[in-house]
Amino acid sequence: MAELWRSERLVRLAPAGAVACSALLPLVQVGLAFSYVGNGVGTGLWSLAATAAYLPLHLRHVRYAARAHRPPLGGWSLAAMTVVVLGATPLAGNMWPRAYTALVVSFLLVLPAPWSYLGYVAVVGATAPVAHALGLSWAAAPWLTFSVLGGSAALLLLTWLAAALTRLQAAREALAQRAVMQERRRIDDDLRHSLGGALESIAARGDRAASKVAEREPAAAAEDLTGLADESRRTLAEARRRVRGYRQPSLRAELETAASLLTAAGIVTRLDLPRGGVPDTIAPSSRGALRATLTRLLRATPAGTCTITATTLNGRVRLVVRAGDTTETIEVRP
Repeated sequence: MAELWRSERLVRLAPAGAVACSALLPLVQVGLAFSYVGNGVGTGLWSLAATAAYLPLHLRHVRYAARAHRPPLGGWSLAAMTVVVLGATPLAGNMWPRAYTALVVSFLLVLPAPWSYLGYVAVVGATAPVAHALGLSWAAAPWLTFSVLGGSAALLLLTWLAAALTRLQAAREALAQRAVMQERRRIDDDLRHSLGGALESIAARGDRAASKVAEREPAAAAEDLTGLADESRRTLAEARRRVRGYRQPSLRAELETAASLLTAAGIVTRLDLPRGGVPDTIAPSSRGALRATLTRLLRATPAGTCTITATTLNGRVRLVVRAGDTTETIEVRP
């Protein structure tokens, strides 16, 4: 439970971390703008004003992307950000092209391919010539290009990692909901085919007994009432037995959830079940062994194929999990 809490907390904090890191580099840039060689108070103030104008737009793009969404009206906010960043270039000093890092990151987060890639290449390729035109030497200008490349790669990695965690959390919740719905459907079908028929028989026998009482046939009515009581007791016992069984997890639902989880992780999974079906329940120890096997597969196995085979012999069920060169066997106890 503690590990689950930590993972959910990580998913919640990952977008905030991506936004915080995306804000850090521009703020440091503003602080250094006043001290670069060839810059003065005027260029520093222009850098501060331009950063204050474009940074909220950029952080908005990062926040939505880190949550695996595209920002609404993202094209307009990107256009406004581009105007601010490029418009401040002649005024904010020869090191201002470092701010192109945020611009190219927003290109990749907002624009669809191939326009995002074209914009990225164009802006990164223009960084060194623009810096040289602003007075930076050709010996130092290429380092701005490497700075934009490295900074954008780091910010994109953080943002895409947060988005991947968000998608994984959403997929896990969807799988949990699907497992709950499958279990509810199984219970509903089981009750309808088992207790449903018994309850209909009890209702029909009760109607017959009532009609015989109305027709003043006490002997026949007494016989029907005795049978009705016996059948009601049997049905009640069966209902209690099934309720106790429902408190235990379903083996079939557990296998289907495992296959869905592996498929969501990129491992194409196939279930091979016997024609006669599998037991309705699975013991906690067997369920724990199956989940431990799935955890090892998710950690160690690259995207590929997996087969989960269930065999029944003398009333005992054995699961064989094959993924690549890995084969694991699990004895299932009901």
